[in-house]
Amino acid sequence: MSKLFCFIIFIPLILVVLNSYQYSDYWNHIKEFLLFKYTFSTLILVIGVGILSLIFGVGAAWIVSVYEFYGRKVIQWLLIIPLTIPTYIIAYSYYDILDYFSPIFIWVRENYGSNFLILIDSLVIYSVVISLFTFVLYPYVYLSTKASLSIQCNRLIEAAYTLKFSPFETFFKVMLPVLKPAIIAGLSLVIMETLNDYGAVEYFGISTLTIGIFRSWFGMNDLTGAIKISTFLLSFVFLFLILERILRGNERYNNKTGTRFRLNRISLSKKKTALVWIFCCTPIIFGFVIPFTRLISWAFYVNLDSSNLDIIGSTLNTVLLSIISAFLITFFAFFINFTKNFYNNQFLKKLGFLTILGYSMPGAIIAIGILNFDRLLSNLPLMTLTGTIFGLTFAYIIRFLAVAWQPLEASMEKQCLTINQAARLMKRRIGYSIFKINIPILKKPILLSVLLVFIDITKELPLTLILRPFNFDTLSTLTYDLIKQANFFQSSLSSLLIILISFPALLAISKQVNEPQ
Repeated sequence: MSKLFCFIIFIPLILVVLNSYQYSDYWNHIKEFLLFKYTFSTLILVIGVGILSLIFGVGAAWIVSVYEFYGRKVIQWLLIIPLTIPTYIIAYSYYDILDYFSPIFIWVRENYGSNFLILIDSLVIYSVVISLFTFVLYPYVYLSTKASLSIQCNRLIEAAYTLKFSPFETFFKVMLPVLKPAIIAGLSLVIMETLNDYGAVEYFGISTLTIGIFRSWFGMNDLTGAIKISTFLLSFVFLFLILERILRGNERYNNKTGTRFRLNRISLSKKKTALVWIFCCTPIIFGFVIPFTRLISWAFYVNLDSSNLDIIGSTLNTVLLSIISAFLITFFAFFINFTKNFYNNQFLKKLGFLTILGYSMPGAIIAIGILNFDRLLSNLPLMTLTGTIFGLTFAYIIRFLAVAWQPLEASMEKQCLTINQAARLMKRRIGYSIFKINIPILKKPILLSVLLVFIDITKELPLTLILRPFNFDTLSTLTYDLIKQANFFQSSLSSLLIILISFPALLAISKQVNEPQ
């Protein structure tokens, strides 16, 4: 059963590759004039966002874990708040910063002239977009690094202090090799989210490969061309995953004892505390405080009338779809992992890489795969995926299975592997092992998986935009449509609701990360 489910999940992705060999009317034009531009823009964003996310994510995690300073507990909680804001919302919340009549551009024109402004236009746009992406995506690196530091690195840091290592030497010589798997894991999520983005890059006019897929599909009405660009992007993703595996190597550091060792943190002076606050608060202010404040201020200008009823329906759609999908995805991730451990299935043990492959694909590619899969099912009665809630949920499973898979896999192998094997030898029923052993032990990882998937689906745009049923809106698609109409004030309500819906889930995640058991 588990193998059949896995096969069904990855059929759409396989079809994307198989259909890439079909003829495309516009592919020669795309390949000659546009492909390099799409690729270059994508690489610039990925490299820029990746580097800055490493600086802020790893730096902030190291600071709040190793040093003691005034407000540390507050800072470590605030650092994950920007994760509630999707990239497309932070993009339009700063919409006027790149306006021709913004104070910055007026100053540049007055002092350096319009020609200089034209010269630096692309540099300014890319710098702003990279910065904004970093401010809302760095928490992925921060959370991963912080969790690793809290659980397994305290004894090593204490040993380094005993050997009179400086903080600089402690980090680069002792901790960086240990933290490398966690850092790479967080960085991978940042890169995948950057590749998946559509709303923000479209708004700022940056032509990435994802934008190319949408333009070919909807602008030129050339689905085959979109598939070819998707396959090209898929090759980049695949190469990145191979590079990630090489960088990680076989390094798996774990606290075998399961006990925690409290680190004696280094107290900082008032001067250094001020510097730490500036460093940590920079992404918080620009990634959450300013956009959130602007959204609230815009919301006061909205006249509540019958037209706002769309928000109520979109909110219900978002909450119900996110909850149902989150539980379904977590259920499948749990069931497959349990089957793998209970029966010691070698095929399922290799599935982890494939789930990551699903998450690494931009939503546009998965949507194309679903569309091609729908064609195969077209001759079967009542088996239409495109434009249905079932098809949208199926797409979510492909995209976000890895989000639930990873915490469940790690926890189950550490806590339940031997117990499941013993239960099998004792000829216990599967139901007994699931409900009496695994679920009670894995309550927290299961909850964490549900919360992570819930947040991701609440914010998700490209998949929902393409595969949603007719006249079916979520808060993300409603926000996107209003932004497209330049109705910024009206879109502030749906944007705020996305943040507020994600907030309780993020609080629960923060509690688990900052106070690991």
